[in-house]
Amino acid sequence: MEQINSLSNAKVKLAVSLQQKKYRDKYNLFLLEGLRNAEMAIFSDVKIDMCFYTPEILQNPRAEKLIEKINCPAYEIPEHIYTKISDTKSPQGIMLVVQKNNCALSDLNINEESFVVILDRLQDPGNIGTLIRTADAMGATAIICLNGTVDIFAPKVVRSAMGSMFNVPFVVKVNEEDLLSFCQENDLKLYATALDKQAKAVWNVDYKCKCGIILGNEANGISDNLLSATSKIYIPMMGNAESLNVAVAGSMVMYERQRQINF
Repeated sequence: MEQINSLSNAKVKLAVSLQQKKYRDKYNLFLLEGLRNAEMAIFSDVKIDMCFYTPEILQNPRAEKLIEKINCPAYEIPEHIYTKISDTKSPQGIMLVVQKNNCALSDLNINEESFVVILDRLQDPGNIGTLIRTADAMGATAIICLNGTVDIFAPKVVRSAMGSMFNVPFVVKVNEEDLLSFCQENDLKLYATALDKQAKAVWNVDYKCKCGIILGNEANGISDNLLSATSKIYIPMMGNAESLNVAVAGSMVMYERQRQINF
């Protein structure tokens, strides 16, 4: 372990730069903050480049034990440097620099029980993080992010995902044509949430097949091009709310599929 006390240190400057997407893309790295997230990372297959921590967090036995066993360079930094790396109002005192774990469509192993979650230009980091956690809990084969979806390796998404991003393969920057070709080649039936007269209630659809569930942009929904290639579904509402949050709606659809498959 080594101490770093200067903001001009090259490793610190690299970590600070990862707050910006262009540098996350350039170095294929992202930041992961928090003790629980760090614990989940070291027990996954993800590659950790380095760890930063504050002296204060060593007062926590869990943190001390983790830093002792972590298989990467670990650097103790003072609080004022840590706050430059972190984008949170209440920094948690431990930060990992982690290699991205995204893959290509061709890397996905699709079988008869597969289902993928497809994000069409979603913009809210909290929604995406929630959907990642739900997809993990419901056994999704993969999460596919179409062009225009916010960077899933942004700090706010990573925090919201609570470690689940290590459990589900990601494919990012996918265009609609490549998605549709992939689904056709793998015989994946597509379902899309849509307010449409042709849409069926979510519980009146048979999900016992290889399928993909498309969730659309918070303001504009799913593109017309994708809608024309899908079976449309909706979630009946008994009250007066205009609509459901996309993370809530997506979670309900994923759970209905799980219910049909297992119960």
